[in-house]
Amino acid sequence: MPRLPRNVDVAIMGGGFAGLATAWWLSRTGVHDVLVFERESELGRYASGRCAGLGRQVGEDDLMSSFTVTGAAYLRQFFPRCWTETGGLLTFDNASAARGYAARAKRMSVPATCIERGDVLAFWPQLNLVDIAAGVHVPSDGIIDVKALLAAYAEHMRVALDTVVERIIATPGGATLLTSRGSFVARIVVDATGACAGQVTGSPLLDSFKRHVFLLEAPAPPRVPFVWHMGAREFCVREADEQIMVSPCDATKAEPGDQQCDDTGEALMRTRLAGSPIGTAPIARAWAYQRTFAPRPPMKLEVDPKRPWLIWAAGLGGHDATASAVVGETVARLVVEALARM
Repeated sequence: MPRLPRNVDVAIMGGGFAGLATAWWLSRTGVHDVLVFERESELGRYASGRCAGLGRQVGEDDLMSSFTVTGAAYLRQFFPRCWTETGGLLTFDNASAARGYAARAKRMSVPATCIERGDVLAFWPQLNLVDIAAGVHVPSDGIIDVKALLAAYAEHMRVALDTVVERIIATPGGATLLTSRGSFVARIVVDATGACAGQVTGSPLLDSFKRHVFLLEAPAPPRVPFVWHMGAREFCVREADEQIMVSPCDATKAEPGDQQCDDTGEALMRTRLAGSPIGTAPIARAWAYQRTFAPRPPMKLEVDPKRPWLIWAAGLGGHDATASAVVGETVARLVVEALARM
């Protein structure tokens, strides 16, 4: 391993989207004395690198949508190779819900069109037995190559893999991080450890939920938008290497770090797509990942009120990839302001 500096301006805990995007934005603002600590041997091991990569812009409310719309614009601008514009279909059990999302898209200046059930089935005939009343077509939605995006954020950054931060001690002018590779001193510490946020910094944990994803041995229609059905039986489907990737959009409360597949995920997927050929297709690969939520929406992006050297970048609510760039920008701004006050 390369030698690491023992004193830095900013230490970031977590090599997922929140931590790496923060480091990337800091470099753009001229703050280069940054070190990212990742406990695993690869980036995005627990959530960022395992999500389905749906670049959905119109979220459940205006506040979250402001993050995802801006985040998607940044990805298209700065990381075009990581974004494939496929379009997205948001589908619903009733037409009134579709109209509500279309109105939100209009408020967010995102081009979108209300469509009927037949328009959805023209893209995805395999969903003919799913209860879809209407939908919203968002042409500028896309698919995110999450592995490539993590690598792009990390390029030219100082990242210490296989390094566990075991304890943090407040010191004059910052903090000392005691790690599996020795001690490091930082003026600012960013906690971007996802579901594990707060474990080392000694603050309350976030709410963590497990979600399953399945790659099916079933051919996908070519060049189609992804579908995110937000009815009573929520699910999402997309094309992935000419096969179908599907998630039942489950949300089982889980302990931080628990991303083992279980039988309930597959059972829920089969139930939510019952009657559809997608729902009976053999599974080629299955995995799970965690989504974390802050006590106060939309995310926990703030300076700790009792420790001015600690900044939170956690609780992204499952929008890690799409919102990552604007999350990084927000946290980087807090870091720069905190450094100026010290």
